Amino acid sequence: MKYLIIFLLIIYVSGFDNEGQCDNLNDNALYGLRLTRYLPNKNDQELAFGEHQDYLGFTLLQNDNVPGLEVYMNGKWFRVDPKANSLLLIGGEFIEKWTNNYWISIKHRVARVEQLRYSIVFLTGPDLNTHIETLSCKNCTLTKSKYSPITVIEHLKQKQMATLHY
Repeated sequence: MKYLIIFLLIIYVSGFDNEGQCDNLNDNALYGLRLTRYLPNKNDQELAFGEHQDYLGFTLLQNDNVPGLEVYMNGKWFRVDPKANSLLLIGGEFIEKWTNNYWISIKHRVARVEQLRYSIVFLTGPDLNTHIETLSCKNCTLTKSKYSPITVIEHLKQKQMATLHY
């Protein structure tokens, strides 16, 4: 999987003059794999999984043929029709910060499902000590960087603290 992620990073920034900037991102990369089960909703709950953006690198999703995934674009939620034998690639906030919003981290959720739904989720991210800062490439620096440099671990701490409710 390491080489797949490196390949995806290279594709993501292939239009940039980014020679060597992907080289050490996967030395001690973070990977997580889970099978998610969404049960049919028998009450008035609107969502099976709340709206969010992924925190780090890429998320690869393999869904079954049951609809539910929705993405937020231009102020509206859009249903993502499931396609058999396909993978969906979602870029996380690391990608957004790294490319200075050239590539965005899309907000997504899972709407209430009427039948049992499964999704295989493969999450990725760079080493915890990696510094997230805007790539030094023409497309990323057309405007001043919108983000201050931060380590992956600090970014994760900030995201986790923001989700705590006291």
